[in-house]
Amino acid sequence: MAGNEMRARPSVVPFNPKGARYPSEYRLTTSVGLDAPLTWGQKQIAGIKDVFLQPINVLLIFVPLGICAGRMGWGPLATFSLNFVAIVPLAAVLGASTEALASHTGQMIGGLLNATFGNAVEMIVTINAINAGLVSVVQQSLIGSILSNLLLVLGMAFIAAGLKTSTAEFNSTGAGTNVSCLVLSSLALTLPTVFSYNPETTNEDSVNLSRIVAIVMGFVYVAFLVFQLRTHADLFSGHEEEEEGVAEELLGVSTASCLLFATTCAVAYCSEFLVD
Repeated sequence: MAGNEMRARPSVVPFNPKGARYPSEYRLTTSVGLDAPLTWGQKQIAGIKDVFLQPINVLLIFVPLGICAGRMGWGPLATFSLNFVAIVPLAAVLGASTEALASHTGQMIGGLLNATFGNAVEMIVTINAINAGLVSVVQQSLIGSILSNLLLVLGMAFIAAGLKTSTAEFNSTGAGTNVSCLVLSSLALTLPTVFSYNPETTNEDSVNLSRIVAIVMGFVYVAFLVFQLRTHADLFSGHEEEEEGVAEELLGVSTASCLLFATTCAVAYCSEFLVD
């Protein structure tokens, strides 16, 4: 019977236990019923597939088109439109790689990565716009970002919470801290404008005040990160983060870092053509 025994043919099939965070958690199974976990390389390939095989990533075809439009001079309208669409899937890949990298670090470093690279697209576009002298564009984009987060994001959060439950519960201390930072940010943005209407104020005085306000707001932001991620992290943690039995993430630190670096470079390159 040993001579007629057929060799087991390995195959990769999905293994998605209840409570798993990622649908691409696989085990190597054979026809005789044995199973073994994937190797490191197979995990990285499966994790990269899970990042890129998303419907929105179909728009990645616009990345080379946008670069070609900027390099070959297809015209301002085509260059702007193609690079604008190209940044949308790049932002999605950037967010996925950031979350994968943050899952391998501590709570403080992970939260800092999410807070920093979560807004990397806006920061890169803003820096390139300032270098190009488009200060008014930067101001309008900042106002649009503030209004969209205050109105659109908050409104969608209310709608989503209302569809799930009739009464939404939240931590009053954490919400009060966010509101305090929001009020402080609003006052900081309006202070240079009000100061500029003083007849005895020069443009240099307004610029100096704006720089002082920016330094203070940067210090407040760092202090808020320490408060949110280290000293009072329990006030901002959700109930879904306490679930047990969650499988480890597929992407390793090196793979997630390389993916994050490559995506950031692509966003920076496309944004240069976007603001030209």
